[in-house]
Amino acid sequence: MGMFDKMKEAKNMYSNIKKAQNEINKIQVEGVSGAGAVKVVVKGNHQIVSISIDEEVSKGNKKILEDYIVAACNDAMNKLEKETKEKMGSVMNLPGGMKLPF
Repeated sequence: MGMFDKMKEAKNMYSNIKKAQNEINKIQVEGVSGAGAVKVVVKGNHQIVSISIDEEVSKGNKKILEDYIVAACNDAMNKLEKETKEKMGSVMNLPGGMKLPF
């Protein structure tokens, strides 16, 4: 493979990475805990967009509410990680089952 072929390949890879980043920035996932008592929405850049807390839970035990919030955040982050890997794989045209390093 010549130098120009390598440069072209690098340019294509850079283009694919930019496409993947744009796709990831569009992602929004919802994490849920306490049978829907707490819901957290997270964007693809790991920024929390919103937290919704059922009124009954907010009046109850503070420790339980804190646990629900943590669980909903973790659920959202796990969903985001899974969806991010799927988007990266499809945009980067990786073979099925190939794991990304992130």
